[in-house]
Amino acid sequence: MEESIMRVVSKLMTGERFDRIVSGEREYRKRDSEMEELSNQLWGYNFTKEQHQAIDRLLSAGNACCAKYGELAYQQGAKDVVAILRELDLIKAV
Repeated sequence: MEESIMRVVSKLMTGERFDRIVSGEREYRKRDSEMEELSNQLWGYNFTKEQHQAIDRLLSAGNACCAKYGELAYQQGAKDVVAILRELDLIKAV
């Protein structure tokens, strides 16, 4: 099945390009540093290998969920812009 243009564009725009954009954002860097610090504290505990793996899977699933949320928010924002431009008769529906 072919991917929609919106999906392809959102993948491109929310990938490395977006990473460069947010890495320059102060609040994002602050939260990222906090997350790194908390992660280091967590791994300092004397968990078993299985417990570490369970925690890692949980964090990975949470990260994947947040990434998908961001992708969907980007797509919805683009759709909203198109709807506004159509309403203002700045672009025509095809």
